[in-house]
Amino acid sequence: MTQQYDNKGQISLWNNQKTNERAPDMKGSFFAHRDISAGEKIDVSIWNNMTDNAKAPVLKGKISDVYMKPEGAPAVAQPVDDNIPF
Repeated sequence: MTQQYDNKGQISLWNNQKTNERAPDMKGSFFAHRDISAGEKIDVSIWNNMTDNAKAPVLKGKISDVYMKPEGAPAVAQPVDDNIPF
């Protein structure tokens, strides 16, 4: 049985074997987590993938929707009431 991974929302970058100075230093791909419209802003987070595996990506990351504070959410955290009667 073949195990399949859910790569939705994932980004992977590898060092590029450059053939000239204008070539990119890294290349990779991402798997959209939903349909994306042209010109739409998508948040990207990248981590250095510290591993000794030469075939592993150099950087890994996550794509996500731009964070928007929910309507009605308080602007700042409310103070904690230490005088709870129980």
